[in-house]
Amino acid sequence: MNASRYWRMARNDPAWFAQRLREEAEARTVVARRRIRRETDEAVRAAIARSGLAKVVASGPSAEVSYFAVLDGCTLNLHARLPEPVDGPAELVFARAGQRLRAPADPVAAGELTATVPLGEAAGGVALRSGGWRIGLQVHTATGERAFTLLGGARVLGTWDGPTTLTPPCPLTGMRFVPETSTTGMCLLRVTDPEPNAEIVRLDLTFSRATVDFELVGVPSVGVPADGVLATAQAAAQVAVRFQARGKAGGSAPAHTVAATPVERPGARGPVFRVTVPLRQMASGGGGRERLWHLFAEPSGERPLRLGRHLHDVRDPRRALRVAQRMIAVSPGALLRVRPYYTGAGDLVLACAPVPTSAPAASPEVSS
Repeated sequence: MNASRYWRMARNDPAWFAQRLREEAEARTVVARRRIRRETDEAVRAAIARSGLAKVVASGPSAEVSYFAVLDGCTLNLHARLPEPVDGPAELVFARAGQRLRAPADPVAAGELTATVPLGEAAGGVALRSGGWRIGLQVHTATGERAFTLLGGARVLGTWDGPTTLTPPCPLTGMRFVPETSTTGMCLLRVTDPEPNAEIVRLDLTFSRATVDFELVGVPSVGVPADGVLATAQAAAQVAVRFQARGKAGGSAPAHTVAATPVERPGARGPVFRVTVPLRQMASGGGGRERLWHLFAEPSGERPLRLGRHLHDVRDPRRALRVAQRMIAVSPGALLRVRPYYTGAGDLVLACAPVPTSAPAASPEVSS
């Protein structure tokens, strides 16, 4: 039908024209609905692929997790309720980038799962490397193996004011195992390698000297000890300790650098060194006032590291890690009051103040 005839029929038969308009509108509506449905389906498929929901659906039925936390820095604790009352031995499956590691859990009874799994090779547990690991469940039932996806969230406590931290580092290696929830609701364990650290293992204050033993954790340039013993000549040339006095901003403050000596310590997390505090040099100057000294380990080829205690789960080291002060004879007739303490970040500070010779005798040891 040509255009002239079309418009002539429209003028002669308005009812036919109206019906024709309705039919064309309905046809266009059907086409538009099909296009919208097709574009919506494509957008949903793309969103599922980006978010990982396809993996959740493909992994089978899911179990609701009511508790998911890492205690003491290297022990995974998990409780889940399965969607059906199955029974049998169970395993936790840790998956990342095509790699799958398994760890035994308590047998599932009436659909209830409880798992306490050590993490890290040093703790004799699952050898997890850095990255994000999805956690699933495998149950060996009488009818065969059943796989479940663990859905839930990490422990949420709101405002936490307890004496310990929620995600402490592993005390054996310094690695961190942080429980998280993925964007699709799956249980996820975030593993990070240890940061370079100078961890104090012994602080010895006597009446005539002060020594500090520390180990280097996560410092690759120094090396790892074999059976707790480090090559003496090599280690002595690699590590020194700088005693830096606190000074005003922009000003200069005295500093004394002392070579550290390697020592044997079976079962150490890293190379262990001992340094003698240069108390005689630290006692000079200061105008008789107390002076604060910070300690820095300086491994060869690495940035300086603050000496302290960092591999613990204590929330406030200054209040929890208390150290006794002592009067130390730095030379004949000269006493120095040494008051060690740990900062809120776990760094060691030595507060030193000369004791006037005319002062009355004081107890050689007073709790700080």
